[in-house]
Amino acid sequence: MAKGTEIMNRQMTGRSDSINHEIRAAGSQATSAMREADAIQARMQRLMFGALAVLALMLFATTTVLAAGTETTTSSSSSYTVSNPTKAMRKATALINAEDYRAALVHLETEVAANPKNADAWNLTGFAARKLGDYGRSETAYDTALTINPKHAGALEYKGELYLTLGNLEGAQTMLARLKDICAFNCNEVKALNKAINLYKQAN
Repeated sequence: MAKGTEIMNRQMTGRSDSINHEIRAAGSQATSAMREADAIQARMQRLMFGALAVLALMLFATTTVLAAGTETTTSSSSSYTVSNPTKAMRKATALINAEDYRAALVHLETEVAANPKNADAWNLTGFAARKLGDYGRSETAYDTALTINPKHAGALEYKGELYLTLGNLEGAQTMLARLKDICAFNCNEVKALNKAINLYKQAN
């Protein structure tokens, strides 16, 4: 009888050890699965943050020119609606952001031919021409933009920068004064032109 009891105890012990082994194996698999899930989640988060960063850069690149290239909200005299740009304007803006000013001018010429009262297109024409060193064409384009919309903040800023390029500090200061009249507080164009004027003074 004692021998039978001993055999049963051994069998039970063996089963218990087997069960414990299975439990440990299952626990190890669960831990491994959790670690893998955490790793996948971390990779997904990195990919998501990377995608968001790329999107932010794309949005910034798209709006870099338009920030100073479009009309101020203080006036709506221009018939051009910046929230709904034409195909030519979209192409021109992308080319300017890529610093391909000569190609941008081709699309801007198309735009002003179709929409001659588009102050934004004239302003960007002035910008592209200035970058190419065609200062006469640049000034004419800025003047056209400001004739269409005298409160066009982008044209006022860019014309002020053109004046600095030509060594006309007084003209740049006049553009800055006009800018301050239409957007005195938290105005990016005022900040940009004021900074350009200060740098010009330091260099001269």
